[in-house]
Parts: sequence; structure tokens; C-alpha cells
Amino acid sequence: MANGTLINHCGARLVTKGDLERIPAPPPTDSWFPIRHFDVLEAVEETIQEASFEIKACRFAISKQNCRFFGVLDLKSELADGVSLSVGIRNSNDKTFPIGFCIGNRTFVCDNLAFSSEVIISKRHTRFGESRFREGIAEAIGQLSSYQHLEAKRIELLQHLPLSETKAESLMLQAWDKKLIGSRKLRPLLDEWRNPSFEEFEPRNGWSMLSAFTHVAKDRQRRYPHRAAYEVMQFQNLLAA
Repeated sequence: MANGTLINHCGARLVTKGDLERIPAPPPTDSWFPIRHFDVLEAVEETIQEASFEIKACRFAISKQNCRFFGVLDLKSELADGVSLSVGIRNSNDKTFPIGFCIGNRTFVCDNLAFSSEVIISKRHTRFGESRFREGIAEAIGQLSSYQHLEAKRIELLQHLPLSETKAESLMLQAWDKKLIGSRKLRPLLDEWRNPSFEEFEPRNGWSMLSAFTHVAKDRQRRYPHRAAYEVMQFQNLLAA
């Protein structure tokens, strides 16, 4: 994801699809045509299902007096053992950012979420913004099978990337220095790395380190979903460096 595209400095609250349906979009202007969060979500869901992908679970959050929306849809598409494909969507009705769509994964043993793609769709709220967004979704979802293969390979590479204790500590300090993790979470991250909560992440490799980071970031994913997505992806960039 490009720098700053999923940042939201204020807290969010979890909502249901029914809650989204009751949130109206503000009135349009001559050049700005806001779209209901619910309509953005339905466009994504319909296109995913038309492409023969099945949605396994959904989570939605809103913030800034219901003006900003962030959603995650987990698909029944396995990337690795216990890891499935996920897509993220966003929308704002306060002119903060355009409609967006991105791709990542969820590890179900620990319910950890990690976005790894750029925002592959970004459409402004113009007169034809919704139709252009639907076209972009259709094109992106048409590429999901290829992405699924690439993401599975990326996970495999992380699983075969050995990390010494020195390298692991260096990565954590770099994450702190780049403000991807706060001082209060640095110790929990170190503890999670040294003593994983799940035996699947006991191997000393990049995948286990990513799991430790996303595990510690869970609270931020609930409260600050936009910011947390950005931080996780930047941490993955450190791992790949």
C-alpha cells in the first residue's frame, strides 16, 4: 500500500452490515459524489461472488462520525496451511481518501490479519466514481487467482527465511525506530517472538516474526484498522529487505 493510504489516526468501532446500511452518504456537490459505505461493500461482495470466490467471514469498522469505513472479507481460498486470502475495502465520506481495495491474508490459528498488497484500486468520488470502482473491482478480482499463487509463494519464502536472535532483535528495533510499533508494545513483541503463543510459530523464521508482530497488533487492528494495516505492511517490507 502506498505510504499514508490506509492511515487513520482516530479510533474506529466495529459494526455489522446492517449498521452500514443505515448510514447515509452526505449530499453531493457539483464535483463530489459520495457513496454509501454499504453500496461500496455490496459492490465488492457481488463481484467476488460472481467470480466464484466464496466469502468466509467479514469484519467492518467505521470512524470519524461514521464518515470513514474499513472492511475485511476473508475468502475460502487457502494460501497455506491455516492461511486464507483476504481483501480489504475502504471508503470515506469526508473527502479524506478515495474508495480503495487491497489484498492480504489471515492466519486463522491466531486470527492474525496482514495486508501485503498495494491499493490496487483507488477511485475518487466523482459522478462516475461508483461505476469506475465496480469496473476496477472486476478487473482486480479477475487477477485474484494469480495473486493467490504469488501470495502463497511469499508465505513460503517467509517460512524458509531463517532469523537469528540478533537479526530478529534488529528488526524489532527498526520497527520501533520507524514508529511501526510503540514503546509499550516493544516488550510484548519481544516476548511473543521468544515465547510464541502458538506452536505453529515456534520455528525461528520470517513467518513466525510476522505472526508475532500481527499478534501484538491485534488491538490496533480493532481500534485503528487503517493505521494498523499500514504498519503491518511496512513491517513486511522490513522483513523482505
